[in-house]
Amino acid sequence: MKATKISALASCLLVAQSLLAQYAPAPDSLASRPVTSVAFDSSFYDFGTVRQGKVVTHVFHFTNTGTDSLVIAEVKTTCGCTVPEWPQEPIAPGGMGAIKVEFNTADKAGRQLRILRVLANTDPPENILQLGGEIKVQKKKTPLKGQ
Repeated sequence: MKATKISALASCLLVAQSLLAQYAPAPDSLASRPVTSVAFDSSFYDFGTVRQGKVVTHVFHFTNTGTDSLVIAEVKTTCGCTVPEWPQEPIAPGGMGAIKVEFNTADKAGRQLRILRVLANTDPPENILQLGGEIKVQKKKTPLKGQ
């Protein structure tokens, strides 16, 4: 019984150690980079009302307003239906860049809000971008009786 508990504890510790290793900062992580700042032209895009199935595309423009190169490590989204593209190379101080996002409205209906979390060497390290609007479902035509 005691050996089983020790074995279970050892297994838990090994699993925890492997999980923590996955999230350990890489040598070239954001934490090791100088902090800079970024200014987005707009942090929210209202795409209005669109029909279900349309792919909504928007570009968020930004400027590196700091004194060091801006590195965007990742742009996380709330759903696989939202796909961002961002610069992979550092943006020099004073330089400009863009984050393009495509939102596929297939299988979506009603008011929608998509959140993008931009992780970069900024303070704070996370900037939030949003796009939202209304998705209308086209009503299916039903044949009239007797036709």
